[in-house]
Amino acid sequence: MHGGLLVPEDHTRAGGRRILGLSGPERNKGFTSRLPKGQELAKMPQMTNENPRPGLRIVGLLGGIGSGKSTVSCFLAEMLGQKALLLDADAEVGALLANEEVALQVAGILGRGVLRPDGLLDRRTVAGLVFDDPAARRELEGIIHPAVRSSLFNRLRTLEQTGEAAWAILDAPLLIESGLDQACDFLLFVDVPEADRQQRACNRHGWSEDEWRARESAQIPLKTKKNRADAILANTGNLEALRSALAPHLGAILSLAPRPLQDRWPETGPDSPT
Repeated sequence: MHGGLLVPEDHTRAGGRRILGLSGPERNKGFTSRLPKGQELAKMPQMTNENPRPGLRIVGLLGGIGSGKSTVSCFLAEMLGQKALLLDADAEVGALLANEEVALQVAGILGRGVLRPDGLLDRRTVAGLVFDDPAARRELEGIIHPAVRSSLFNRLRTLEQTGEAAWAILDAPLLIESGLDQACDFLLFVDVPEADRQQRACNRHGWSEDEWRARESAQIPLKTKKNRADAILANTGNLEALRSALAPHLGAILSLAPRPLQDRWPETGPDSPT
């Protein structure tokens, strides 16, 4: 996304994994996980992606803009196999912003200048306005975040009820800001030097450095995200290096115990994480 849940960015998905949405290294560094004290991965139950215990485990991706979270999420889904599904918040947001009713709500906040001749949103205009106006951004997020949480909650509930997936991988740029981190069993931070992230994002989207920094500053600090993570994944090489760096984290992910969705949203539904 263009810095969050506000304006989706175009992603090139690696690995050809199916995505559950509204539309159709360098060596590993700094690995930590929340295993019981004194318990090593080698001593965990022998469980694989082919024979997981029934139930749902949710893995969330954290990182800055241009860190490669979407590529990591696709690689992870590929490694976990047929019992893993990728939930893409970008697809959810893209569908919301293409909805005429939502477009009118946004125009009520930002003015009718954000509408195209066909009545839908001009997303670049929206992005330019909200990243210069924190109050307007919060109002817009008040529309987008609850709708995305509700959609993802319903999809996760369906996965839990049907047993279609044992692992759900949640690719949502504003994971913590939207409260979705509380639904996750494991948080993986994708670590990339700032200069590299800036170059990647600006080259991909045609942004200036100021545009990139405006979007970066609209998110919570990277230090906060990193501190919330269960593991750190360095992404400083090519795609094959990234895949190799991800592999050591599979042990902790395969070891996750299933947890009822109701425990993640303990009240009455998707609006309770925040």
